Amino acid sequence: MTDYAALIVAGGLDGHGIYYFVPSLVKHFSTARINVLIAPRPHLRLAGNLDPLTPPEGLERIDWELRQVYAALGASDVWQMLRYASGHQETPAMRAQVVASLEKGL
Repeated sequence: MTDYAALIVAGGLDGHGIYYFVPSLVKHFSTARINVLIAPRPHLRLAGNLDPLTPPEGLERIDWELRQVYAALGASDVWQMLRYASGHQETPAMRAQVVASLEKGL
């Protein structure tokens, strides 16, 4: 997950398949605005800081906007974006975080 505008600036569109593109979506919505739709429900996002498909600037935009929305809804504790020193893969630490979050939420 990254901000579409940041992905375009970083030249990362070629790394994604057709599944990633919805015609005219970026004319009407940002990635953050799409993700805000589930607020105030729990939302965990994990990303690798070295992932060329998720530029750090895009992660920062989304994290900032979702922190604002969740705070306004009194749900700051259920939005989390965790970033790892990894690329485009799931690490054992990421897997452990997902499992812990699911166990807490279920």
